Amino acid sequence: MKIKILFILIFFLTGCSKDVDKDFQISFSKSTAISNAIELASPGVVGVYSSLEISQLFQLKTRRGRVKTITWPRDTIKSNGSGFIISKDGYILTNAHNIRENLDPNFIITNTSVIVVVPGGDAFEASIRGIDEITDIALLKIDGENFDYCDLGDSDEVKVGEWAIALGNPRNLISNAQYQPIASAGIVSAINADFSVDSNSGKLLDNMIQTDASLNPGNSGGPLIDSNGDVIGINTFIKADSQNLGFAIPINFAKKIADELKLKGVINRNVSFGLSATRYLYGENRDKIGLFIDKVDYSDTARNEELFRGDIIIAAEGYKVESIEEIKAVLIKLDFRAGDEIKLTVVRENDLLDVSLTLGEVWKIEV
Repeated sequence: MKIKILFILIFFLTGCSKDVDKDFQISFSKSTAISNAIELASPGVVGVYSSLEISQLFQLKTRRGRVKTITWPRDTIKSNGSGFIISKDGYILTNAHNIRENLDPNFIITNTSVIVVVPGGDAFEASIRGIDEITDIALLKIDGENFDYCDLGDSDEVKVGEWAIALGNPRNLISNAQYQPIASAGIVSAINADFSVDSNSGKLLDNMIQTDASLNPGNSGGPLIDSNGDVIGINTFIKADSQNLGFAIPINFAKKIADELKLKGVINRNVSFGLSATRYLYGENRDKIGLFIDKVDYSDTARNEELFRGDIIIAAEGYKVESIEEIKAVLIKLDFRAGDEIKLTVVRENDLLDVSLTLGEVWKIEV
């Protein structure tokens, strides 16, 4: 009997020990992975400080009845955010809204200065190599060489549930931490989160990585990294009136924008269909809306041989469209440029057809 009780006790303690070991291993693995990732990526994370001098526009009517526009120095807008170095020669990715605020149309920016502070506290004046406000991405450059930089991962391989660590400068707290980036950890909560084109800001917020890692004002522009310390996204915004709902731009998409900004300084989205079209009611009861093609210019830079006068455009790349603005939104959403081929769905003599169009250089659609 004593032997039986002793056996049961040993078995029970052994089982508990295994559970304790398992919990310890998971906890140790988690803390080790996260701390190692932070250690790897932190040297390339920077604070971004921008200063915008703005002037207000006034229109005055002269005695002769002419309208004269004048500017009046008004204010200086200062902001702080985050960024990360992506090359040893000092190229930096951040959010466009860290550099340039959306202003009232009655105000203009007269001067912009950007200071970047690297871990340890050294400050550098940064040049703006390019800003794309639609995707909320900006490329900066600081002079020097052999900077510590962040390794860029593959956001196409990101999976829901894996570790996600946000690094940056929330509420300018790096100044209280010897200019070391502030970290918060969580998981990837979702991928391919779509918000389309924001009606207020005009920004494209599609295919975002969602995380429950804590993001605060100032985290914008900083890296979201995985457990290997590789950047998988640019922390960009949080959902208002909610907790732990943060979103990051996938790094693969950001790399594409950054490469174009580095090469050209701007993202050129001016394209042409080589046709004119008007909003049109069609269908047996004239209760459907499409775009009636009035004219096709076959001499245009666009290759539009599959389109004809009288065709009614009802969809672009599978997205229902009822206006030119909606077609433009599809092009922005899918990042189409001149030279890209787009699929249009048209109604032609009561038949539904998919046709191809290669986009030209300049918009010539009229409504």
